[in-house]
Amino acid sequence: MEATIDQKRSEMEWHDNFYSQLGISEYPKDRDAFLRYFERVHLVPYEEGGWSWWGDIRKEIMAEVGNPTGKRVLDYGCGSGSLGMYLALLGANVIGFDLSSEGIKIAQRAAIQYQVSARFDQMDAENLTYPDESVDLIIGFGVLHHVIKYSGASEHLRRILAPGGMAIFAETLWDNPAINICRRFTVTDDDAGDAKLTEASIQRFALGFPKVELRKRHLLYLLKRLSGLPIRDVSRPLKPRPLWQFIHRFDELILRIPGLRSMCGEVIVILRK
Repeated sequence: MEATIDQKRSEMEWHDNFYSQLGISEYPKDRDAFLRYFERVHLVPYEEGGWSWWGDIRKEIMAEVGNPTGKRVLDYGCGSGSLGMYLALLGANVIGFDLSSEGIKIAQRAAIQYQVSARFDQMDAENLTYPDESVDLIIGFGVLHHVIKYSGASEHLRRILAPGGMAIFAETLWDNPAINICRRFTVTDDDAGDAKLTEASIQRFALGFPKVELRKRHLLYLLKRLSGLPIRDVSRPLKPRPLWQFIHRFDELILRIPGLRSMCGEVIVILRK
């Protein structure tokens, strides 16, 4: 137990430091500017000129979510709350939590700034205080690899999800040895608390959910992470990347080969109750 407490403390300190340096920079002055900024950063595929390597699967997740208006949504491991804020501005009833108190402070200030009723609280994924079956949708971008190592997190995730609800996450996979060798040169900060997700570890975490779906994505296209990212300037038009468009199309062709998709480096995790 003590090791777990120390591990959480280390994670919290790392993320508090990260968000204290980030500040309110993810939140432009007005709502419309934030919506444009969020979509550029998170939802435009890399091949189309997006600002993130993860835009492809995050856009796919939002298509799966559909219209969030009126849904009770939990931004799971919300960080500074930008995903929850985006959904709130689209009409969802949003709550969010994170282990980092600094991240939560930023999210709370943004909710006041944009005059939305979204609520963000500092909480531990193993000790969520939300009522049973109180949310229709749980969503997270890059958060399972933080909480999967804590044994009580899955139980609370399942407890608070309403019958017929969905939990959906964008994550990185570590089942491909060749990809993992490259990652050794880019993943260097153990204090961030990143666990190396595999299909087996996700399936163990998802025990108790009646429906579990892993949509594995990107093999050769994952090499995009070795390429550069543009300056985040919404005044500049997006510039599609023809080379990466070709690689993505070729990737989808070769992934039709039986068994090859198991070597993909990204995954959309869908849990239904």
